Amino acid sequence: MNKVFNKISKLFVLMILLVSMTACTSKAPEASDISSGDSFPKFDAVDFKGNPVSSDVFKDHPVTILSIWFTGCKGCIDEMPALQQISEELKDKNVKVMSICLDTYENKEIKEEAEKILEAKGVKYTNLAVKPSEEIDAYLKNLTAFPTTLLIDRQGKIIGDAKVGSVDDKEKKAELYKKIDEAIANDKK
Repeated sequence: MNKVFNKISKLFVLMILLVSMTACTSKAPEASDISSGDSFPKFDAVDFKGNPVSSDVFKDHPVTILSIWFTGCKGCIDEMPALQQISEELKDKNVKVMSICLDTYENKEIKEEAEKILEAKGVKYTNLAVKPSEEIDAYLKNLTAFPTTLLIDRQGKIIGDAKVGSVDDKEKKAELYKKIDEAIANDKK
């Protein structure tokens, strides 16, 4: 009886470990961490083509969809084709899709891995490696679940709540498009 119980216990622990390893995290950010109307922090970055990019990029678009990911996040990687499709569908509305890869700044090996992931997933939208700074680091430390997707207006303000988890199902995509259409209607150039 004890042998059976020990085997079941070990199997149960193994199952829990496997489930926990397949998710990037299950804890959602606190509402106070990311609030609608807050400004996204100023940043300097380099896109994966080597071009400098700053937080001024938001000024050129009524809405920017910003996905925050890292190379070890399966959910982040699985979401990429959906973001690419969204990028193509919203191009005529001047909506920009952009991602920040958290683990690539000044890490050549991980950047190469990220580039392979992007190529394999057919990603053409802008991906950034953000230069560490006190302001951006403090903000990104508040993120506890990935992927995290934000909508950011022309003034650099966050629109609505952060979307935690993939935006690749119909319901989440419809909700995202509704927020984008509202933001475009309220756009102040």
